[in-house]
Amino acid sequence: MVVVMQDDIDKILSDIQANKLAKTYEEEKTRDLLEIDEETAKKLALERKNKVSGFKLNLNLDDDGDGTAQNRPDDAGDGEKNQSVDVGGHQDTPAPDTGFAQESREFDENQKAPKAKRAGGCVRGIIYAVFVLAVSAVLAYFAIVGVLDLTGLFKSDIKVPVTLTEEQIKDIDEVSRVLKEAGVIDQPFIFRLFCKFTGAAGSFVPQNETPLSADMGYRAIINALRTKIREVVRVTFPEGMTIKEIAEKLEDNKVCPASEFLLAMDNHDFTHDFLSEIPDGEEYEGRFYKYEGYIFPDTYDFYVGSSGKTVLRKFFDAFDNRVDATLRAKIKSKGMKLNDAIILASLIQWEAAKPEDMYKVSRVLHNRLAKPSVFPRLECDSTYKYIDIMTPPAGDSRIENMDYDTYKRKGLPIGPINNPGLEAIKAAADPSDDKSVINCYYFATDLKTGETKYSKTLAEHEAWCRARGIGIYGKK
Repeated sequence: MVVVMQDDIDKILSDIQANKLAKTYEEEKTRDLLEIDEETAKKLALERKNKVSGFKLNLNLDDDGDGTAQNRPDDAGDGEKNQSVDVGGHQDTPAPDTGFAQESREFDENQKAPKAKRAGGCVRGIIYAVFVLAVSAVLAYFAIVGVLDLTGLFKSDIKVPVTLTEEQIKDIDEVSRVLKEAGVIDQPFIFRLFCKFTGAAGSFVPQNETPLSADMGYRAIINALRTKIREVVRVTFPEGMTIKEIAEKLEDNKVCPASEFLLAMDNHDFTHDFLSEIPDGEEYEGRFYKYEGYIFPDTYDFYVGSSGKTVLRKFFDAFDNRVDATLRAKIKSKGMKLNDAIILASLIQWEAAKPEDMYKVSRVLHNRLAKPSVFPRLECDSTYKYIDIMTPPAGDSRIENMDYDTYKRKGLPIGPINNPGLEAIKAAADPSDDKSVINCYYFATDLKTGETKYSKTLAEHEAWCRARGIGIYGKK
């Protein structure tokens, strides 16, 4: 019979119950503590195991049944049967299976410790945030660029010719490429999307140098590309035409109204370098047109119904290309300003009967300009012609103009009297050194024969004119 003291049993049961509660608490704590590592989990399990193994139970089986319990495992009598149980201890005698050790082992083997928090989580978060911001910024940039390209806001208003063939208009990718290369659009991809969403793709017609500009926006560009090829007219402007005559010819050929062409000179700023060399100010208020002399005479192809600004730019482009840096350097080497050379060239254009005479006429005019004390005035009849064109006389009475009349004004007139050709401009920059004219100060042309006479003295000049009835000597 096993005799155990009631107090000891109660104590054992109480301890067992406490250990169970402690184990439950520890397990719950382990589940809640997600941040602990594996080593900490093992320590907690070992701690629980030691608590259970710390209790030792000695039971003495007394034949007399007096119920005495001994706490001395080695002090047994002759008639006693001594059984010692060391719960969870290291005695050779096996201990009763209380279940606690087994549960601890199962916990050690099966319970997985929570994963430790990764140290790089914060860094990855920052990188992700930066990535999101960068992507957002890029998307915002392309959105703004796309809107500006679509609407044409803040884009160039310069018209550029765009040509599309029958084959090209069938492929929206090819159309967008041509427009991109011409500078009409900046975002071919967005243009293609716009055309597909609006149904414009496939609706274009062939174009032949259709003027388009980036500031038009996609809708206006698409409308232009849906319009049939514009009618082209070829117009030739001979050397020596005035701006007034050129404007009238533009209108006659349905290029643009004369008034629109003339207004374009005052309402628009152009960027050609040579324009900055045209003088301005109060002393030049008497000029009829500031750009007289710079509308380069040539043969041009225009679209019917062009704007005055587009036409004027075309003339300026031609002047800039033909009166190039080499020719301008030549003019400068002669000690002349560009504007003075153009004025002189306009006189040469009307005074010389033939191109080969231009360089000799230039020599005479240069000789007179070089001696202002002897020849203060050029006395060119051609300036009267310009005055009559710009201010038609009333009957036989010519309107006096001191700014252009070289019989009354000293030196060159206030501005060019026509738009000279390239040969006249070259002659102004490079007068003839031929011995027959090197010291001449007068010239006259017989319009009947085309002969030009160069004279050194006034007497020689007047005698020749009188003999042929030229100038004042031709009047009855």
